[in-house]
Amino acid sequence: MLVQALLVALAYYLAWFLDGALGFQTATRPIVLGTLTGLLCGDITTGVVIGAALEAVYMGISGIGGVTAADYRSATAIATGIAIMSGISMEEGIALAAPVGAICVGLMNLTAAMGNLMEPVYLKLAKEGKVKEYDRVMWLYAIFGQHLVDTLVIFLCCYLGSNVIQSAMDAIPAWIMTGLGASGGMLVVVGLCLIAQAIWSHSTVFFVLLGFVLTKYLSMPIMAVAIVGAFLAYMVFDRNYAIQQVARKAEFASGSSNQEGEDFYG
Repeated sequence: MLVQALLVALAYYLAWFLDGALGFQTATRPIVLGTLTGLLCGDITTGVVIGAALEAVYMGISGIGGVTAADYRSATAIATGIAIMSGISMEEGIALAAPVGAICVGLMNLTAAMGNLMEPVYLKLAKEGKVKEYDRVMWLYAIFGQHLVDTLVIFLCCYLGSNVIQSAMDAIPAWIMTGLGASGGMLVVVGLCLIAQAIWSHSTVFFVLLGFVLTKYLSMPIMAVAIVGAFLAYMVFDRNYAIQQVARKAEFASGSSNQEGEDFYG
């Protein structure tokens, strides 16, 4: 348990560090973080499935004014780690992620507060023009300080919580566990509905129905549907890009004609 809890915390820390060092915002996404957690813990299948499901859940949730209802990063790490360590089903792990993310949202504020404490040091070095010292302090804080506290919380949650959750799950009646598993599946559907609502258009209806027909009635595997979707997405992108190029050329030509007329009559 100790080693696996450390590996979950390491996956969480590495994801954050990669995003900060490379300037990305993708390593901490559920589908990447879940896969990384499963890979380090020796159960990549559970990591990929839970990560992909939580990606569908949290992709449709957007923060208004910078305020988020849940921290999907800690939710993914803890839910994936506890599912692997305690042996609960993946549906139960997905259902567990929602309250965990809501509870751990305060970790984001804690990390931001620690970053604000370092701001006077950064400003002082910048004003004095000490570039090398500035870079050194930034890297040291990014490695040892920025996400040390929340990584420790992730470790403690997995190490102390796995046995507690496993015991609690064993004591819960079977009908409640069935409902918990169903709710985990419903969270994915709700997330996909939120995404569809955000991008809904006349063309979206066609693609949604096409994907449903391909999977439900033609029994095509998910990978084949994904390849078809990628091909169609490229075709739509190429068509829209060509239309925009034609519109820009027409606008430029129209603007040139008006300018020549104004010069002639001026």
